[in-house]
Amino acid sequence: MYEANYNISNNILNSIVKLEVQKKSIETAAIGTKLRNQLQRRAKALNLFHFAHIIGINITLKDAERLADGKKLVTDDARGTILNNFRNVLEFTRSNVAETYVDIDINILMHLNKILLTDWKESWDSKFRTGGEEVDLSLENWATLRDKSIQPERIQNEVAELVEWYKSNISRVHSLIRVSIFISRLIEISPFVYANKLTIIAIADFLLYKNNYVANTFLPTSRNFDVYEDEYLESWNQKRAMDKSELTESEIGVDLTLWIERFTRNLSNDMLETRDEIKRELKEEESTSRKPFLDLNKRQLKILRYLQTIPTVKREDYVQMMDVSTMTAFRDLDGLLKKRLLKVHGKGRGTKYMLTNR
Repeated sequence: MYEANYNISNNILNSIVKLEVQKKSIETAAIGTKLRNQLQRRAKALNLFHFAHIIGINITLKDAERLADGKKLVTDDARGTILNNFRNVLEFTRSNVAETYVDIDINILMHLNKILLTDWKESWDSKFRTGGEEVDLSLENWATLRDKSIQPERIQNEVAELVEWYKSNISRVHSLIRVSIFISRLIEISPFVYANKLTIIAIADFLLYKNNYVANTFLPTSRNFDVYEDEYLESWNQKRAMDKSELTESEIGVDLTLWIERFTRNLSNDMLETRDEIKRELKEEESTSRKPFLDLNKRQLKILRYLQTIPTVKREDYVQMMDVSTMTAFRDLDGLLKKRLLKVHGKGRGTKYMLTNR
């Protein structure tokens, strides 16, 4: 049975506390339906934008938004297909993980891999490495990090043991630590023949969504692996350097601590950035809601309400009603005419103003 060796450092604890505070702040914010839909669309677009960068496609955020809305990206090679498939992975996760009975297991891992291979490889190419297959190195730079001591025929068992460890530690290990260890171990195993790295990223998104770190926080998970990949590779290289040193077995086990520190800290940073963006959106929404309709002043708004019950009004009536000068009355009424909210009938002193739709 797989056992993860690590220390709960102060860095890990601090990052988790900060992340949970930001998460709670987002979840309890008074976000209306319209803004919520906008934030969900943006999170999906950012997920696609950063995933595109990971696989070497340079797209704009506007392109990513079109992808998020269902448009397909067409490229000269398989990368466009894979990006379209990742959008399908996001949709699968967000439509199925909400069901409590859907949990991580070997079938889910294989299904995510199969979605990514759609229209790129044959369905039977979605499989674990078993015999002579090597990890396909296209779009892959994590395969060099794998533990070469793991024999191919042991891969499925190693994955099954990892899944069992993850589930058996639900009540004992914080979910973010379990997720980070699960990802780390999958990188060591490198279980898939095709789209190994990309499938692990999809699995990370699944796990974070399942543990409620994505659904109501609008966190784009692929950004973490795009923005901080150099840090993760650095921590991995430090881990391998320790493995080759003269440390005892228990000391070597501490290697995972650095990885967990980096993973939880970077997620915390992403959650903070997401929270700040939401605060800006809420502030802008509040400012807009307080802004007078069509930049009208209170007198203009009042006369529009008045004209909903009284057919017409003359300029001298406006002067008396609003207690303003003739020139102010002219500017107010002329402004409503220019915005096509009012129309005029008659000329000179007989000029009457009425609502355009009357």
